[in-house]
Amino acid sequence: MIGWLIAMIVASGWQELDAGARSAMKEGRDSQAESQWKEAIARAETDKEIDPGVVDCLIGLAGLYDKRGDVAESERLYELAMRTVEGVKGSDSAAYADRLPSLAALYRKHGKSWHSDLLFQRLIKIREKVSGKNSPEAATALEMYSRFLASEGRQAEAAKMSERAHTIRDSLSDGQTTP
Repeated sequence: MIGWLIAMIVASGWQELDAGARSAMKEGRDSQAESQWKEAIARAETDKEIDPGVVDCLIGLAGLYDKRGDVAESERLYELAMRTVEGVKGSDSAAYADRLPSLAALYRKHGKSWHSDLLFQRLIKIREKVSGKNSPEAATALEMYSRFLASEGRQAEAAKMSERAHTIRDSLSDGQTTP
């Protein structure tokens, strides 16, 4: 069984290793998940598959360390993934913005809501810059921020963000598209 698994890993690309690691983590085989993600990262680096390859594997490994309660290492790996996306795609890219909510959730889970707040604000700025202030993407970012604010007990601010999102959605349904 072990020989077959080793042969499978050697023949696999980063995607198969990543999928195997995710499956192993779900099944509670954390040590196997960790080694598969580390191998997947090495394979993705060798194959120059940075985003999503290296990035997705780093995020998966960050989730494993979070599951184990290693706050510092989980944050370090997720931040490394974000710096990698930033370096490859840019800090104002959709790929970068797409990953901000998950990092915000990780920080909130670790008791760093102030950091989550900054990430949601950054998400809104990126979505408005890339897609327009009155875009569906901007509305979605505002809605996410509103939910975060509400969960933090900041109801007045949450209502304001929700109203902004609602105004955008109404203007889109009316056919208005103002940048």
